[in-house]
Amino acid sequence: MTVRLCRVEEMIGDMPISHRVASADTPWKAARKATGKDVTARKDERFWVRVTDEGNRTVYKYAFKSGASGRL
Repeated sequence: MTVRLCRVEEMIGDMPISHRVASADTPWKAARKATGKDVTARKDERFWVRVTDEGNRTVYKYAFKSGASGRL
């Protein structure tokens, strides 16, 4: 598996409130590593996680799993 370098941003609506860089083999693992919380695919949650693959600039959107509030 290829390790990806990802920028992980915790978001409220369209505004980033924190960011970290994490290395992982998948974007959702990078989100979990950076936030310390499990994530799932985002629908329209107000609190969410944007992950940008720094290699190919692909953006992924995740929400915290039920009961997980992140490091807000």
